[in-house]
Amino acid sequence: MTISAKAFCLLAGLLFGLPAQAWEIGEFRNGMSRSEVQQALKTWNFDQTMPVGNDGLFAYDLPGNPTGRRFLFTFCNDKLVAFDQEIEPDFRHFVTIASNYSNLYGNPLKVIPYTSVVASGEKNLLAMFWRRGSDYLGLKYVLYANSEQLSMTVQVGNNCWQAPR
Repeated sequence: MTISAKAFCLLAGLLFGLPAQAWEIGEFRNGMSRSEVQQALKTWNFDQTMPVGNDGLFAYDLPGNPTGRRFLFTFCNDKLVAFDQEIEPDFRHFVTIASNYSNLYGNPLKVIPYTSVVASGEKNLLAMFWRRGSDYLGLKYVLYANSEQLSMTVQVGNNCWQAPR
């Protein structure tokens, strides 16, 4: 077998060895239908689940619930393409996670600094995205006048919007 034939066989083996599904978090994996996600959510016992526009599903716990979970599922043509999870908002957490992602995946693929004015005052956003295979891993920190928000996201390319976003 020649060197080019060996290289081709090695490349073909690597490509066929890639998983059919890109990301999987708990019971949730990209490509699931909205009804499959809703069925899987029943075992999580969220306080509320509500649709967000035509392409989103928001599952969350009410403020009095100590678990405080908040998940956002985004669909493209009824297939799950993005999952966002809010975590305890603290800029130190943002720095720690961003540092870990940079150590694992190198420099961010995309960085989005954004400032705007909303009804409650100024909104400052810093979002960073890394590439892991066909997945985009993101970290978003938003600072509002009276609060802050930190979320982690995983997305795949799709034909509804350009990932990462």
